[in-house]
Amino acid sequence: MDEKYKYIDFEIEDFLNDEFFIQWVKNPGEETNHFWLKWIENNPERRPVLQKAKEIIAMIDYKDRYVLSDQAYMDLYEDIVEKSHQKRADGSHFHWSGWHKTAAILFLVFSTVYGIDILNKRNKVESENQKVTTWLTVDNPAGQKYKFQLPDGTYVHLNAASSIAYPQNFDGEKRTVRMQGEAFFDVTKDPNRPFVIQIDNNQVTVLGTSFNLKNGEDFELALVEGKVEVADSTGGVITLLPHEMLIKRKNGEVTKTDFDPLEIFGWKDQYLIFKDDSYPEVIRKMEVWFGVTINSTLKVDKGWSYSGSYHNKPLNQVLDGISISSEFDYKIKGKTVTISNP
Repeated sequence: MDEKYKYIDFEIEDFLNDEFFIQWVKNPGEETNHFWLKWIENNPERRPVLQKAKEIIAMIDYKDRYVLSDQAYMDLYEDIVEKSHQKRADGSHFHWSGWHKTAAILFLVFSTVYGIDILNKRNKVESENQKVTTWLTVDNPAGQKYKFQLPDGTYVHLNAASSIAYPQNFDGEKRTVRMQGEAFFDVTKDPNRPFVIQIDNNQVTVLGTSFNLKNGEDFELALVEGKVEVADSTGGVITLLPHEMLIKRKNGEVTKTDFDPLEIFGWKDQYLIFKDDSYPEVIRKMEVWFGVTINSTLKVDKGWSYSGSYHNKPLNQVLDGISISSEFDYKIKGKTVTISNP
């Protein structure tokens, strides 16, 4: 059966027994991330079931987090045990090997949560009704981009080799997320709850706006509309207005400037832009964009630079375009590219 159809009718207990799903929750990689993010995108109605299964599996590693009540876990556990003793229409019993794994997992989670709850009550650290936030993470490998919505309706375009963590629900006075890499945000307006992005030593605060945020060699924020405030660990705050771009370099230099929208966030619309880029920067951009490794023995002049724009073009066409200005030979083998002098 095709994997993408295999999971359509899965319930919580089925996901808990699926090794491919468990691998994604516990140790996400390029293959599992690509599959499950696309699966969720194509089957949004199944997301609540998948998410609940993900939370249960994650609890084995993150024992101080839980969302379901103790009673809910016990009810689910008892239901599974009961089903394991039921007979099918032909008189045979349900196969226990699958059910006992699920029951064991849920019992372990329940026991862990129950033990933690006793300790918390004993030490009076948490009140009975205290809520613990569950955080979710989207991690894009090189060569992939992903567009999705946060719980408040905010749209996020996440670039390749980037990640973002956000709470399952924005319950507090602020809507806080954490990110690394590059993303374009179209933030849903909510005057009573600012949207806050934590990124290294910087904190970006907005109410409702759209902007591109990049954290690589330098911190770069380009504001399209609205208003943002950028605070650093020293307490300094910089305010940006539409069409302004803030650049904070590693050496401490801070500048404000205007920007070319296509150059800064054309990536979200599949535009690969080079603008007076050095040869190492050209190689780096192609590796991240296409998810490949480039080995180059090409000798270029000291002042070599390249400018060009490619809209949704494959790797070989980009290499052909660059080779027009700088003659070279290249070979593509799987995810490896070799560039050499002709």
